[in-house]
Amino acid sequence: MAHARAATYLVETYVPRLDRRSAAAVSSAYTRAIRELAQDGVALRLVESYAVAEDETYLCVVSAGNRDDVMRMTDRAGLRADHVVRVARVNPG
Repeated sequence: MAHARAATYLVETYVPRLDRRSAAAVSSAYTRAIRELAQDGVALRLVESYAVAEDETYLCVVSAGNRDDVMRMTDRAGLRADHVVRVARVNPG
């Protein structure tokens, strides 16, 4: 579980021919990587994810202590993050 000092990151992963099945496989790979890294003491949390089939892009929001931990997650999942950036939530209104 992510600690109070965690930041929020947007992870963009290009997935050729992205569809529901491949998006679910990416989600499972990231979830499995997060569980494995937790056993090593690395705190990450998958907040939410989106599949943009038209752009063959899988986006997920991850809570992590630092960007390096997010990159460890993508490596452990066997995926390549095309873009990882720290983001801040903005509430409308």
